[in-house]
Amino acid sequence: MGFNTALSGIKASADYLGVTGNNIANADTTGFKKSRIEFGDLYNTNVIGSGSSNTIGSGVSVNNVAQDFSAGNYNDTGNNLDVAIDGSGFFVVDQGGVQTYTRAGDFKLDEEGNLVTNDGGFVQGYNSVNGSIGGTLENLKVPTERIAPQATTSVEIQANLNSSAEDVPPYISQSFDPSDTDTYTYAQTVTDSANNVVTLYYAKSETPNTYQVYMTVNGELQDDSGNAFLGDYFVTFDDADGSLTNTAYSAVYSGTTEPTVGDIPTVAPITPTTIPLNYADATATVNNTPLGDINLGAGLDPSAGELTTSEGHARESFDPQDANTYTYNNTNTIYDSLGEAHTVGYYFIKQGEDNTWEVKVTVDGETTDANGNLYLPEDTIVKFDSSGNLTGTFTGYEPYTTPVPATDLTITGWDPTNLTGELEISFDDSTQYAITSTDTFSQDGFAAGELQGVSFDEDGFLVATYTNQQTATLGQIALATFDNTDGLNPSGDTGWVASSSSGAANIGKANTGTLGSIKGGSLEESNVDLTSELVALIEAQRNYQANSKTLETENTVTQTIINLR
Repeated sequence: MGFNTALSGIKASADYLGVTGNNIANADTTGFKKSRIEFGDLYNTNVIGSGSSNTIGSGVSVNNVAQDFSAGNYNDTGNNLDVAIDGSGFFVVDQGGVQTYTRAGDFKLDEEGNLVTNDGGFVQGYNSVNGSIGGTLENLKVPTERIAPQATTSVEIQANLNSSAEDVPPYISQSFDPSDTDTYTYAQTVTDSANNVVTLYYAKSETPNTYQVYMTVNGELQDDSGNAFLGDYFVTFDDADGSLTNTAYSAVYSGTTEPTVGDIPTVAPITPTTIPLNYADATATVNNTPLGDINLGAGLDPSAGELTTSEGHARESFDPQDANTYTYNNTNTIYDSLGEAHTVGYYFIKQGEDNTWEVKVTVDGETTDANGNLYLPEDTIVKFDSSGNLTGTFTGYEPYTTPVPATDLTITGWDPTNLTGELEISFDDSTQYAITSTDTFSQDGFAAGELQGVSFDEDGFLVATYTNQQTATLGQIALATFDNTDGLNPSGDTGWVASSSSGAANIGKANTGTLGSIKGGSLEESNVDLTSELVALIEAQRNYQANSKTLETENTVTQTIINLR
C-alpha cells in the first residue's frame, strides 16, 4: 500500500510540474490564461467500516486543473488590427465550422479581406450593409475596393466678422477740424472768380459710400455774418462699377441728412441745382470780400469735371486679387462629381457701420460661371443684430435698396462635369464680435479614395480610413460571455469551446452588458506571474523528491522482510 501512496504522490507532483511548466512556457502567449492544479486525498473504503477515523490514506489524486480567467496586462502595440477586451467577454471565432472563443486579439487579414486569427479562424461580427450595422453574425470582412467620389452639395461657413473692422473708406467719428487731416477723408479745392480759395472737405459717415461735406472759403468756415458757408450736408457716391448710374463714382444723393431707402435715385445722378449751398448767396462775403461765381454742384457730379471726383475715396470694385477691396476672406476646397478639387473663395466686405457685410463667392478665382452669371446675386449681404448674432442673409443693402431675405443661397454652374449641379451655402451661426475675423468651413464632398487603414474603436466598430480623408464603419466585432466561464474547455491555440458546464455563449456587441469594451491597437498579455510559477517549481520539485523518499523507504523495509531467514 505504501508503494501506491508514494506512486500517487510522485504522479501528482509530476502533474504539478507539468501544469507549472505549461504556465511558464506560455508566459508570453497573447491572451493565455494560467492553470492551477487542484489535488484531493484518497482513502481505501469498504462497505463495513467506511469512514472510520482509523482509515489510513491511500495517496493523492488530481481533482481538477482549473484555469484562471483574470485579465492580463494590456500592451499597446500600435498595430490597428490588434485588439484587447477590457471586460469579461471573449472574441468569437469560426474555426472550421466550430465556434471557439478566445482572448487573443492578434488578428490579420487574409487574401479575401476576412479578419482571421493566426491559425486561420474567421473572426465573427456584424458587417455593415449600406452604412448600417447588420444583425447577422458572420465573418467580419474588410472591403478593399476604393470608394467613389461625392460631389459637394452643401457648404457651411460659420464665421466671426470683426465688428471693429473699418468700413472702406473708414468711418470718421471725430469732430471736423480743417487743420486736422484725421477729421476728414479728402478735400477738393478751387478758386472762384473773385480769387477766393474754396475747399470742400469730405468726412466718411456711417452709411456706405456717404460723406459729410464741410466747406471753407479762404480757410474760414463762416462768412462775415457768422453763417456757415455750408450747413449739415451729405453726399453719396456710386461705387466703382457704377451699378446705379452706369457712371463710376457718380453722386447719387445729396441732402442735409444721411440717405435712407428711397432717397437714392436709380437712373441718373443728382444735378447741381439740388445742392443748397450758402455759397450761392451773392451777398455773402468773407473778410469783406464778395464771393465770386462757381458751380460747386459740379464737384459732386464727375461728368461736369470742374472739381476732382471721389475716385480713390469711394468703394472700389471687388477684385479677389486685391485685398483692399474686401475686409475678410478665406478659401477652401470643394469637389465636383468626378472628385476633382475646386477652390471656393468667400469674401466679406463691411458696408458702413450698420452691422452689414456684403458677401462675394468665387470658384477657382472666378466670380462668374462659364455663362458670365455671378455665383451670388449682386449686393448679397449678411446682417447682424446689436448683440453680434446673425439676423439673416439678404439681397440689397441700405440706403440703396430695401434688403430682401435670401433664404436659399444656391450657386450653379461651378461644376464642369454637371453644370446644373447645385451648391447650397449657409452662414448659420455666424457672429459679429470684436475679435479677429475667423471662420469654420465644412462641406459634404470628397474625392475618390483608396483604403488606407482600419482600426477598432472602444465599441468594437471596425472603422476604415481612406486616402481622401474619409472614414467608413465596416462592421462591429462580436463578443461572448458565459454563465460559467470556468466550465469552458480549452481547445488549443489560446481558444476555448463551450461545454454543458459553461452553458451556451451569450453573444452581443461591445460596451453592452458585461461584455466589456474594446482597446484598439492593444493586446492582452498572458496572466502568468513568473515569480509565482518559479516558487511553484520549487514546491513541485520538493514534493517529488519527498514522495520518491517515501518510495525508497518502503522499498528498504520490504527488502528487510525479504532478507529474513
